Amino acid sequence: MAVEAFFKAKTVWCAEFDKHASKLIEERFNIPNYGDIKNIDWAAIEPIDILTAGYPCQPFSQAGYRKGTDDERHIFPYILEAISILKPRWVILENVRGHLSLGLKEVLAMLTSIGYDAKWQVIRASSVGAPHQRARIFIIAYPIDNRFSQGNSSRHSQTITRVEDNGSHCTNSFRTRNEMAQQELPHVLETNRLNPKFVEYMMGLPIGWVTGSSLSRTQQLKMLGNGVVPQQAYRALELLTSVDN
Repeated sequence: MAVEAFFKAKTVWCAEFDKHASKLIEERFNIPNYGDIKNIDWAAIEPIDILTAGYPCQPFSQAGYRKGTDDERHIFPYILEAISILKPRWVILENVRGHLSLGLKEVLAMLTSIGYDAKWQVIRASSVGAPHQRARIFIIAYPIDNRFSQGNSSRHSQTITRVEDNGSHCTNSFRTRNEMAQQELPHVLETNRLNPKFVEYMMGLPIGWVTGSSLSRTQQLKMLGNGVVPQQAYRALELLTSVDN
């Protein structure tokens, strides 16, 4: 959602193997879904300008065993294969903050090995008005020979750059801090159980984006728990594409 809004782009296909996530994608986007990225012939896939991926956080999360690149759920090598074949102009990646101290340098090295430079940004959901911290790392990668800042050939050779948040907040098509404050707060509980509508509110999503789907309550909560606050991602893109950084 954030990438579409920021780049004024349109999602044309996806690769998702979870049947519940796939169902929500079908209802909201109605685009081709190529399934498990481990089994895709990328040479046969339609070229794209922007590739986004939020590879599983469990290998890097503080809540897990932090096996990093040794975890069987570490699928970035398959994402790297897609990047190397499709050669998108932009690659947008997301993961938990724990990725900074485990696995990030390997991911950046792999990107460099196929000719991509990168910048990254850690930003909290609370920095854009969400009522929780939920810090995440966002990475933007781009072909080294294209350079990041057009018209400035002296910037961004084969280097990796970390960007710091200056504390300002984004203004975009998503719900703003003031809009969130004015919205009627959904009840936290529904029949003595966590209300998915409350979680949807916490995630900064349009009302009904997930809860208005045909998914069950349990499935809705899983989708919301695995999701990203779109305002948070949008702010990261603002910082990562700023010529001042």
